[in-house]
Amino acid sequence: MAEHRVFIADKLSRDALDVLESCSGLEVDYRPDLPDSEKIAAANQAQALIVRSATKVSAAFLQQIDSLELIVRAGVGVDNIDVDAATRKGIVVQNVPDGNVRSAAEHAVALLLSLARNVPKANISMKGGKWERSDFLGTEVQGKTLGVVGLGKIGRHVVDMASGLGMHVLVRDPYVAPNIAEQLGIELVPELSDLVPRVDFLTIHVPLSPETKGLINARALEGAKPDLRIVNCSRGGIVDEDALLRALEEGRLGGVALDVFAEEPPGATALVMHPEVVVTPHLGASTREAQKNVAVGASQQVIDYLLHRRLHSPVNAIQLDPELTDDVQPYRDLALKMGRLHAQILEGNPERIVVKYFGEFFSDRVQSYLTNGVLEGFIGSHSAQPVNFINVRTLSKDQGLAVEERSEGKSRYFVNMIRVEVIDSGGQRALGGTIRGRGGLRLVSLDNYQFDAVFEGSLILVANEDRPGMIGALGDALGSHNVNVSYMSLGRDTNGGTAISVVNVDDGLSAGVIEEIASQPGILWAKFATVD
Repeated sequence: MAEHRVFIADKLSRDALDVLESCSGLEVDYRPDLPDSEKIAAANQAQALIVRSATKVSAAFLQQIDSLELIVRAGVGVDNIDVDAATRKGIVVQNVPDGNVRSAAEHAVALLLSLARNVPKANISMKGGKWERSDFLGTEVQGKTLGVVGLGKIGRHVVDMASGLGMHVLVRDPYVAPNIAEQLGIELVPELSDLVPRVDFLTIHVPLSPETKGLINARALEGAKPDLRIVNCSRGGIVDEDALLRALEEGRLGGVALDVFAEEPPGATALVMHPEVVVTPHLGASTREAQKNVAVGASQQVIDYLLHRRLHSPVNAIQLDPELTDDVQPYRDLALKMGRLHAQILEGNPERIVVKYFGEFFSDRVQSYLTNGVLEGFIGSHSAQPVNFINVRTLSKDQGLAVEERSEGKSRYFVNMIRVEVIDSGGQRALGGTIRGRGGLRLVSLDNYQFDAVFEGSLILVANEDRPGMIGALGDALGSHNVNVSYMSLGRDTNGGTAISVVNVDDGLSAGVIEEIASQPGILWAKFATVD
């Protein structure tokens, strides 16, 4: 008699079903065509649930479930699963992050070549009974320069393929260590504004996040070659579709290929219908091999967890150590926020993260757990796959990021404190944080500046000359944009030297606020970050 039951709520390949059905310890319930209302009852009789994108595993869905131990998404994204609700129910959520990487990369290169050789337009012409060879003069890709935005797993496959085609590759990824670029034989370019004018083709491979939304916009396209061809197979919303259309209509681009859109399906928009645009309906992972890989991978994950209690790629944080609970949780929150802030104020490509612990609170196990929290905050802000304390060390290694943790004894100023140093290609930056009272998170230092800032929400960090009137100038600039200040903390190195202001604001800022602050006389630099 089977010990465990698996409910498969969406269509899965025959190969994946064979893997599950050949396992004597499992009973397989494969009913992908069940109405949503009946899927809940079926899931409540199972210990594991496998879904694709069709089934929505919401909080309401999970509220009616008592038996599930594991949910596996046969694919990368988990947008259709309420991971927080699953975590509260004690259900492990896993995905299959690598199954469609090759297919997605190949599709990007296929679109790139289609643009270069006018394949779609020539196909339509011939289907119309025409023979218009002179109208479809293309360009070779050998010897051309390809710009790759994002050097994750898909981006690296694209780099390999492009190199094989004889292309020169430039990469913009501010989170990849320089030694990784050396290993791949590519050139890292620090800013998008430096990359775009140098390339003939541009392909995007980053996740959609607040930092990447609208990344390829009108400003990014300034200075582009008039025959630049752009490919986006990552996520809709990363490319500003209105800006693309304007550039095409003004003759400032050679062509665009899109597999993803801000709204899907996009309909017959002016961009979709433009003659210089090649479009496909989100086909990046739509190959037989990819579908088989993710399905078989999901099936194997179910077997390994239910029968052997082995985790593969959990996307929710499963508590593994009873010591790492109530007393440690505020420091985990602090570590996450310090990692997030570092990622947003990064100056160059990171090479090393050093986490220093001051105080008797931090045992070896606690240190390891909190260091993973720092890395989770740092890498999670730009990773295409879910990041947690279980997989974050591997992801750090993939990015070429060296990680150290040190016990530093007692602090001069605090009972317990964490100092996180990021060494990048441009130098070093350090943040210090501590806990005050019951869970009061504080940012207490930036490099050599000491202060006491409330570490939550939206922050503006400003460095300025230490002279009268600077606080007033900062306040005037914020007030003119109707930005409300909730807290403010100040620090300086010496009287008349340089001062630091950390300002908590209620809401996000409109475009141009930080630029206006930075342009004020006496302001050295200004940055905006969100840490929650």
